[in-house]
Amino acid sequence: MTALKFICLCFLCSGLVRAEMISTQKVAFVDIEGIYSRFRMKELAEKEMDIRREKYLSDITAMDAKIRQLETSMALEEETPVSVSISTAPDVEISTATVKTDTRGEEIKALREQKELLSVEARESLKNIKSEYMSQIMGRIYDAVAEAAEEGGYDLVIDKNNAVYGIPATDLTETVLEKLK
Repeated sequence: MTALKFICLCFLCSGLVRAEMISTQKVAFVDIEGIYSRFRMKELAEKEMDIRREKYLSDITAMDAKIRQLETSMALEEETPVSVSISTAPDVEISTATVKTDTRGEEIKALREQKELLSVEARESLKNIKSEYMSQIMGRIYDAVAEAAEEGGYDLVIDKNNAVYGIPATDLTETVLEKLK
């Protein structure tokens, strides 16, 4: 037998062995999206995210209101003419007066910078919190799937969206949801 024929025979035999191994595995499926959407922990995480989002929006809205208030007061003062008349009498001494500088423009600039920083912080914080919750939720779902598979003697569990065919008896979705309660 030539070396090429021997290699081809080995390859065919290994494929048959692998096919035999796969055919003896017990396979089930779960609807991960369905489990995720019905999982109570997801609802609690979404409520917590909404509370945090509202807090950030409230703080940003308050900064916007303060900025508008300062801009309005500056605009009103610019429209009001100020007249100063000084009469000089021979026996009156004129002293220098201290003029208060208007710092509202700088305050507006500082508030806008703070608002931008808060907006960036809000986006990053909410993104990180969402990621953390997703990791926790998916970890719990994975653990429940693994437990259901072990109890049912399944060697492989695939997502329903990736299954071409499956009989209802091999659907572990409800079993996994019960474990998550």
